[in-house]
Amino acid sequence: MQTENKKNNLVDNDIGGTTNRRSNIELINQTTNNHVIDKYICGTRVVRGPDWKYGKQDGGEGHVGTVKSFENDNEQQEVIVIWDYGEVGRHYRCRTQFDLRVLDNSATGICHDNSVCSGCGQTPIYGIRWHCGDCPNVDLCSMCYHSDRHNTRHRFCRIVTPHGEKILIDPRRKAKKLPIRGLYPGAKVSRGPDWNYGDQDSGEKKNGKIIEIQDWSKTHPRSAAYVVWDNDRENLYRLGFNGMVDLRAITPGKGGYYYPEHTPLLGETYYSREHLSSGLTNEISQQFQVGDYVNIDLELEIVQSLQHGHGGWTDNMFECLGTTGVVQSLDEDHDVVVVYPSGNRWTLNPTLLTRVELTPEQQTAMQRQQTAANIARTTASLVPNQALKVNDMVQICSDLERIKIFQRGHGEWAEAMVPALGKIGRVAHLYADGDVKVQVGGGCWIFNPLAVTKVNSTHAIEDGHEDRLNAMLKKLFSAQITGDVHEELVKASANGDTRRVEELIKRSDVDVNGIFAGHTPLQAAAQNGHLDIIRLLIQHDVNLEIEDKDGDRSVHH
Repeated sequence: MQTENKKNNLVDNDIGGTTNRRSNIELINQTTNNHVIDKYICGTRVVRGPDWKYGKQDGGEGHVGTVKSFENDNEQQEVIVIWDYGEVGRHYRCRTQFDLRVLDNSATGICHDNSVCSGCGQTPIYGIRWHCGDCPNVDLCSMCYHSDRHNTRHRFCRIVTPHGEKILIDPRRKAKKLPIRGLYPGAKVSRGPDWNYGDQDSGEKKNGKIIEIQDWSKTHPRSAAYVVWDNDRENLYRLGFNGMVDLRAITPGKGGYYYPEHTPLLGETYYSREHLSSGLTNEISQQFQVGDYVNIDLELEIVQSLQHGHGGWTDNMFECLGTTGVVQSLDEDHDVVVVYPSGNRWTLNPTLLTRVELTPEQQTAMQRQQTAANIARTTASLVPNQALKVNDMVQICSDLERIKIFQRGHGEWAEAMVPALGKIGRVAHLYADGDVKVQVGGGCWIFNPLAVTKVNSTHAIEDGHEDRLNAMLKKLFSAQITGDVHEELVKASANGDTRRVEELIKRSDVDVNGIFAGHTPLQAAAQNGHLDIIRLLIQHDVNLEIEDKDGDRSVHH
């Protein structure tokens, strides 16, 4: 049995007040005990956060303000905010308690090079970058993300700064959504705290109307508002550029909607992120119970990133992607230990996992696969070490069903290996984990050492070990272990195995629209570009309109 090491999967499976202005240059050097506020914080557009306790200083929930400056008194880091429709120059906490959330930081000049928003085409993306966890080529800017561009069932990673930490966010589909209010188109405005334009507005008590949110400069998007005054004069005014706000709302305008729980906390530092992430992980892990069936539906890069600090990642973990596992336990750090059909157990970040429902038939097939893998592992102790070395001659096991069991987690089984059954070959390489590469029948395959027998040894199995091994295997086969036909069909379609697909669709018990792991055979073939299989399935009257677990039809793959 493999040992479990909590934090190393490699080990686990390797067998308010006055305004004080500061510049961004000064802000770069502000540090206290490794708590660093982002150097681009001034100009950030914010809304109230989880620790808000100031009533309607902001004008109400969903009302927006602008960070004017940052203050550090060694006890509490604070920012000064100018609210669009609320009070001006109040202090708010952003170190151990979080009064504010970041709605949009594009006005600060934060830029993600070589990125393109799939919603509006902005390139590069300024402000927060939202990267789809299901579609590797999809990125959104904050405006498009909160405007429900792309599939709202998909999970996104939030990236606040270039090369910053990726935070996986739950789908928007059922998340809380609030209206945005403040200095937006339609707002009735007057001169604000940083007004420096004389009588452009015809006097201090004169009003105007915001027509559009624009860019004060190319590198500071959405940092200005275009206003038409009652005297018919019009001009552009700062709204966040260098932390300056030239306007104040008399009647707030509507700025669309936003997902409050998806926005980052202002001032969230490494220490606090770790603390908050732990709380989030705890909350998510409580959603799972031992025995739950789970999938990982995210792209590899995101999975690897989110595994940091949660058991890590090794190449052997590729089986976790696209394969259903079973929750075996929840550890003391709220990570989830999942066991897979191969018998391998992996420690996983619970934010990676999606609970799935299996049919009784699929559950039975999966349990049998795990039983087979465990028996194959156990039988290893019943067969004496053959002490194989390179160039030894070995005979391949001739029993098809038995070798399929042996091969789980040991190079796996491929139909192209059938001609090698019972044949004699030469050992070409020995792996550190005991697996053997054998040249046989014109091919070269990796085998479980249990699947080969050294031909010049008459003592490979002795002292009753053969009887014990056969007894265990007989018990296994008496359970009539068979794979789920729809699982086989979907996997064969995904792998481009035309011959196997042809065999399976001829069976009387097969449904060409059968679903495994949330996909039909046609969706699996389309996603991997196997045109021959697509044509073959269409000839057998597959349903083109069936949606997968994300609501996409085959044509979308």
